[in-house]
Amino acid sequence: MAEYLRLGRRMAGILSVLLLLLAGTARGGAVPPPRGVLLHLRYATHFQVEYLGNGCKLVTDGAGRKLLLVPRGQRPPKGYKQDQVVEIPVKRVVSKWTTIPPLLRALGVMNSVVGVTTREKDWHIAAIRKGMAAGRIKYLGESRATDYEKLLRVHPDVFFAGEWEKTDKLDELGIPFAVVTEYLEDNPLGRLEWIKFFAAFYNKEKKAERFFAKAVSGMNMLSRKLEAVGARPTVLWGFIAGRGRVYVPGGDSYVAKMITMAGGAYVFKDLKKAGGAPITLEEFYDRGRDADIYISSGMLPQYGITSIKKLVALKPILVDFKSAKRGNVWCFQPWYWESIDKTDEIIADLAAILHPGLFPDHKPRYFLKLPKK
Repeated sequence: MAEYLRLGRRMAGILSVLLLLLAGTARGGAVPPPRGVLLHLRYATHFQVEYLGNGCKLVTDGAGRKLLLVPRGQRPPKGYKQDQVVEIPVKRVVSKWTTIPPLLRALGVMNSVVGVTTREKDWHIAAIRKGMAAGRIKYLGESRATDYEKLLRVHPDVFFAGEWEKTDKLDELGIPFAVVTEYLEDNPLGRLEWIKFFAAFYNKEKKAERFFAKAVSGMNMLSRKLEAVGARPTVLWGFIAGRGRVYVPGGDSYVAKMITMAGGAYVFKDLKKAGGAPITLEEFYDRGRDADIYISSGMLPQYGITSIKKLVALKPILVDFKSAKRGNVWCFQPWYWESIDKTDEIIADLAAILHPGLFPDHKPRYFLKLPKK
């Protein structure tokens, strides 16, 4: 009899747990992950989130720093090594890069942005421009020269910063910050997966997962359509700077992967580097001259480069390039860098550029084809 009673109590306990889980699911709520569980990441490698229980999270940012995220009004748990404590959900944030607000837009938390380091006239996200025009969002200096005194005055809960930031100054002023290095991911979907990093600060993990899963599903459909592709057109991507300097994406960069995912062959695929790589003009010419398509990542229409003729006049080295002669030169639309949340659409644009026969009705939104004259 005692054994039956013990078994009955055990089954009742299990049933209670199952009922709680089902109740949470039925209400549409996310069941909190158990203590010590790491966030599942499919592609991103430059951040991590660990769930500690009671709503607390230990976030590792792009610089390897540890941030302890603690619900507002709650004491931080003991026994965890961290660089800073941030109260969540955050309500006031500052963005270093133009690539950050698009992911906040996808999370539906744009109203939390109170400061940026890009001027109002250079933004294409309506919510940012309106916020700056109304004075709610402050301009805090150029992206590589943050005005720390102005930053302090906006009282951010967290500053989403770059890796070149003066961290000693931020520590001195007591400004919580998290370093964002999404551009170092070697997969464009890894870059997009940074939405889960930001979601941790807002308790929006469930929304981030839904958004990301939808993008991955779209990419899987595109991949299946490109299976029939035979020859892959060769792609040159990069820009010619001053004094004979040329910068191209490394062969291990997310850009190189993006070209591959779109059905192209990147001419500098063997250049073993994750980010941008400097090369000589001679190398750019020798290896890029016969590329089928050139994506000019530095010369934008708003700076007066509105045709291949004007681009060649400014950069005469391009006069012999196959892509220039045949009118296959593309550049970024002004809103390209503010569209990381549209990564799947950007890759679809690339696929349509590389394989127009497969996508006859697709009109690229994030790239602009330069006319010859």
